[in-house]
Amino acid sequence: MCDIWSPQILKNIDINVGAYVKTSGVNTAPTANDQRWYVAYTFYDSAGVLIGQTKLPINQTVATSIGWVADTNAVGQTILPKDAWKLIVSFVGGKNATGTVWADDFMLYARGGQPWLAGQDWNTSVGVPAGWYFWLPPNGGNDGLLSKGFENTIVTNEASHSGAYSLKFNMPAGRESGDGFVGTKRLPLNTAGAPTTIVPGDIVRLSVWIKASGLVPDSAAKYPGTWAVGFTPLWFAKYGNNDGYNNVGPGNDYTFTFPYATAFDWTQYTLDVVVPTDLGVTALETRLHIYSTFVGTVYFDDLTVQKVGTTTAVKGVGANVPRVFDLSNNYPNPFNPSTNIQFAVPHQGNITLAVYNVLGQHVRTLAEGDYAPGQYTVTWDGKDESGRTVTSGMYFARLETGSIALVRKMLMMK
Repeated sequence: MCDIWSPQILKNIDINVGAYVKTSGVNTAPTANDQRWYVAYTFYDSAGVLIGQTKLPINQTVATSIGWVADTNAVGQTILPKDAWKLIVSFVGGKNATGTVWADDFMLYARGGQPWLAGQDWNTSVGVPAGWYFWLPPNGGNDGLLSKGFENTIVTNEASHSGAYSLKFNMPAGRESGDGFVGTKRLPLNTAGAPTTIVPGDIVRLSVWIKASGLVPDSAAKYPGTWAVGFTPLWFAKYGNNDGYNNVGPGNDYTFTFPYATAFDWTQYTLDVVVPTDLGVTALETRLHIYSTFVGTVYFDDLTVQKVGTTTAVKGVGANVPRVFDLSNNYPNPFNPSTNIQFAVPHQGNITLAVYNVLGQHVRTLAEGDYAPGQYTVTWDGKDESGRTVTSGMYFARLETGSIALVRKMLMMK
């Protein structure tokens, strides 16, 4: 999944590669290559021509390792003379090698603060299903940091809404603060042979089933901007290998409003979004997100994306009536001392628009009550509920209705 983040692997960078390995009963003191175990990183240029290979022999001086051992290259061992556009990682046992070897946590990143290589151990767990990838704090892929909370993020057969497996986040109290997600690869919206063609202007419904336990409802109510779980849909103009990270249009975080309870059984959460127009959108990525201070256990299952309508073919609805719940970027942003916040309400219902600080603490309620369908704009003057001007920093506008909420980042600068 590295090519999602960076189109190529840069030349003239000291690259750290390797894996964590564990052995049991392997043959020792091999005398020929076909008796050896190894991990290899093989690099190719944009024309598919071999640039070079870094081969990492797995320790066979002893038959059984003491737990997991990092098998990495030496400083300066892997510096490419030209940019690489393709990388094959191989985990190999020679035809006459014996025993059992496990490999996990495959590494690819730049040493010593050099330019980012889209590494940080993507997919620490090689069991992540095809078409999915993740970002897990504290550094994106854990890198063996297995006491921060996100090490408990797994695909499991403990529970499922359908089938045999689900995605599990088990976030302990006192974990290191940070957002994490497991997301889909970019999915093309208009694919030959697809049952439904989705184009800009269409309305698509994201749906996922959730089961939860170990929740702390008082904390969720106190810190709804950070003690939360939700969707992050992202739109892309390109989606092929080596296209890099190029999302366009809104990158909204939608948070779910859980029941005021410590646990609940499988419940469906849905979100309708409009495919942005005039941005060349061709693909969608959906992230199942755990926000920075959430504590509890959640299982996700049966994520679906389907077309449910179009904004250009709705009869009997006024042009100014929005089709989906939405919260626009505030303007100006950054701001001082005030900023405008626009939101859309597609049908009659109760909404709350409030501001929270980076700790998830309530700062100010800007709108609340029963709203008719329409577009609305409110102004935040940069003050809290007591009329005091807030300090410089990041704040979050949170628009909530029903079982879903939408969050936008705002930056106050003095």
